[in-house]
Amino acid sequence: MARYPERIVCLAAEIPGILAELGALDRVVGISAYTTYPSEALTIPKVSGFQHGSVDRILAQQPDLVILTSTVQQKLAAGLVERGASILHLNPHRLADLFRNVWLLGATVGENVRGSDLVRRLEGEVEAVRHASQTLKRRPRVYFEEWMGPLIAGVGWVSDLIETAGGTDVFRERSLAGRQARDRVVAPGEWIVAQPDIIFASWCGIPFQIDQMRLRPEAAQVPAVQTGRIYEMDGTVLECGVRLVDRLQEMAQIIREAV
Repeated sequence: MARYPERIVCLAAEIPGILAELGALDRVVGISAYTTYPSEALTIPKVSGFQHGSVDRILAQQPDLVILTSTVQQKLAAGLVERGASILHLNPHRLADLFRNVWLLGATVGENVRGSDLVRRLEGEVEAVRHASQTLKRRPRVYFEEWMGPLIAGVGWVSDLIETAGGTDVFRERSLAGRQARDRVVAPGEWIVAQPDIIFASWCGIPFQIDQMRLRPEAAQVPAVQTGRIYEMDGTVLECGVRLVDRLQEMAQIIREAV
């Protein structure tokens, strides 16, 4: 009997990217339809959405392990457990959870050394950005929008990215306290009052519509709208995976240009 799982289904879009870095992508036999990287993973059968999925379709891949994430996949996880599947259900909220999850996944697939090396690399890249941001003359105010109806501020790791990149997250307290989207709702006028200098947006699976934002009541009063410093972020910013470092570097560049 294999000591480590040999047939893995990843129902979290960021997990194949981590497993690829660990040299274990060849063990993945099923992925989420929302998976976008690495390119080698895109030929693997898509067996589920994110919130909803067929337990039968997932189990048809005969997985040794199914990896899920967040409370959004709680019902799917319960359905798999009821059918006897072995699961690893991650629930990241802060940037530090990325490092812990990489280490855990390394241990899970028997690649402890690669996992530790990857954690050191990611932590080093994050620390380099943090160190560079300390030289900024000021920290611009930043609003991150994850959804538009109702308005929802970014999850905890997005707030951590903003602060690491040299910005001040205008809804940081809410982001850190709100594991679930409903706990990060922003009232229509709050982002106006917050007066962000920069706006980042990623609308959780659909294209960001900048004109819709500009046409909101009183939007013209917001510094970021006045200066045009409104930026759509790649959807991987909403996945607690290795691509967060890329998004961090993009944020840092935009923030540096704004100061």
